[in-house]
Amino acid sequence: MIDSADNATHSLPVTGATRLHFSDHARTTFTVDLGQDLLGDWILTQTWGGSRQRGGGKRLVVDGHEAGLQMLQKIAEKKERSGYDQVHPYHVRSHWL
Repeated sequence: MIDSADNATHSLPVTGATRLHFSDHARTTFTVDLGQDLLGDWILTQTWGGSRQRGGGKRLVVDGHEAGLQMLQKIAEKKERSGYDQVHPYHVRSHWL
């Protein structure tokens, strides 16, 4: 139970995290996650990698759930224009396979 007198404690997030996976079918993958951290901040996390490139990632605090969803939409549109297709998570192939 959350102590309502404690201003530093937040309730657990009620909306689930959102994850999108993309692949260019050349064994390169890109994943973007939107979720809340333990302090209640919305975090957008991007990770990428593949057999022909070094992997990487970055995290960004966004101004709330709606702002994060808008960023997810923009990222998805950009990836699709760049030749990536959105794939279901179990279709993402690791470059170690």
